[in-house]
Amino acid sequence: MQAERSGVTTTDGIRLNVETTGSPDAPVTVLLVHGWTCSTRSWHNQVEDLPRILGQNGVRVVTYDHRGHGRSDAAPAGSMRIEQLADDLETVLDTVVGDGPVVYAGHSMGGMTLMALADQRPELFGSRIAAAALVSTSSGHIAEGAFGLPKRFDSTAAVFAPRAMNLLSTRLERRALRGPRPLDVSVRVRRPALRQLVFGKKTDPAEVDLFLADLASLPAPSYGGFFEAILKHERDHALKVLEQLPVEIMHGTRDRLLPPRHANRMAAELPTARLWMYPGAGHMLMQERPRDVTHRLASLARKVTA
Repeated sequence: MQAERSGVTTTDGIRLNVETTGSPDAPVTVLLVHGWTCSTRSWHNQVEDLPRILGQNGVRVVTYDHRGHGRSDAAPAGSMRIEQLADDLETVLDTVVGDGPVVYAGHSMGGMTLMALADQRPELFGSRIAAAALVSTSSGHIAEGAFGLPKRFDSTAAVFAPRAMNLLSTRLERRALRGPRPLDVSVRVRRPALRQLVFGKKTDPAEVDLFLADLASLPAPSYGGFFEAILKHERDHALKVLEQLPVEIMHGTRDRLLPPRHANRMAAELPTARLWMYPGAGHMLMQERPRDVTHRLASLARKVTA
């Protein structure tokens, strides 16, 4: 089924790309929210397969691009904050999703967005958001063991990583002003290192290409701006809002961006959740283990509509 593309305007005037599949009258909506440097395309397997599993009239699937990502408008200076992403999420809920029950699936920064919304608007949980999947994400302490570095480098990483990313953003912006490089050249140069960092074992090369294409099209300021916002994310306390919901925590054992201890930490803070670890998988779990992630989401949808 072809996704229907539309847009919504946030409270500060940013146009977000939104894509929907299925009937607005479906008994449940699955809302798929991507991570840093990605786009709606990272969920393409779930968009295609959820209606097949649950029936064309049994589920509505909604995805959208964060500000500064994919087909959405660039994020203005000062708006690259997780709290702002939570405000944007609320706009999507009010404008597109409607009043029916929602199964929320958040990958990486998308999971952090849900935690920020739980912190800001706890009354929406249970009444609007009825279940959640936290995929390759974290509730805080992001700099601990980031990028697979030993923990003794944590304090250094916390100080210098944002500076390095902002420097990279500046260089990318200057290069963009000089004119784009051919995408195939950029992909060839960065592919081996990024594949090693972001993905686990035995990944479909087409999924790696999709990730690299999203990365190549990302506005330069989104690299450093959102990375710094992620490092500031500390919301262990917000997980308690999710205690009343069915929650699935999913993580790859070879995730180098957010090592598995982040999933274990969330599971300890949220003992009502179910924790699933996928051996050999990296950070892009919904692309590396698409069948497993899709079936977990379908199971949550069935619980909500039972």
